[in-house]
Amino acid sequence: WLDESIIQDITPKLLGEWPNTYTYTKALSEYLIQQEKGNLNVAIIRPSIVGASWHEPFPGWIDNFNGTSGIFIAAGKGILRTVIANNEAVADMIPVDVAINLTLAAGWYTAVHRPKNLLVYNCTTGGINPFFWGEMGQYVMSTFKRNPLEQAFRTPNAHMTSSYLINQYWITVSHKAPAIL
Repeated sequence: WLDESIIQDITPKLLGEWPNTYTYTKALSEYLIQQEKGNLNVAIIRPSIVGASWHEPFPGWIDNFNGTSGIFIAAGKGILRTVIANNEAVADMIPVDVAINLTLAAGWYTAVHRPKNLLVYNCTTGGINPFFWGEMGQYVMSTFKRNPLEQAFRTPNAHMTSSYLINQYWITVSHKAPAIL
C-alpha cells in the first residue's frame, strides 16, 4: 500500500546494519519469538543453505527447485551457462534431512528438559568442514557429465566467476548469441 519511492527511502533506515531484507526479517521473527514466547519452552533452528537430502528418504532427494537446487538443475540441463559467484566463499549447504533431524531432536530436548532460556541451534557445516563454491561448481559439473539428466537442453558446462566482465562475456557467448541464432 506504500508508494514505491517511500519504500525505497525507508528500507535502508529499517535495515540498519542488516545486509538485506531476508536477514532482517529473520532477525525480526526471532526477536518476536523471544518477546512473545511467555512461559513456552522454545528453540530456534538456524540452518544455513538447505539442500538435497543426505540419506532420507533417499540420497539426493529434493521436493522443489528453489535456491541452489534450481541453479544446479539448470546447469545440469545445460540451460545455465554462467554464474557469478565467489569461488573462494564457503558453500555452507546442509542436507534437508540433517536440518529436519536437528529440528526433531531440538523439539524433543526442549519438551523434555524445559530450559529456562531460549535455545538457538545453528545448523551449519562450513566452520568444521568447509566446501567452497568453486569446488561445488566443479563437483556439480563433473557429476552431471558422468550422470546426465534426462532431456538435457545442452551439455552441462557452467562457468563460475567472480568477475562481472567475464560473466557478461559468458552471458553473451552462451546465452544471448545462441538465442539470437
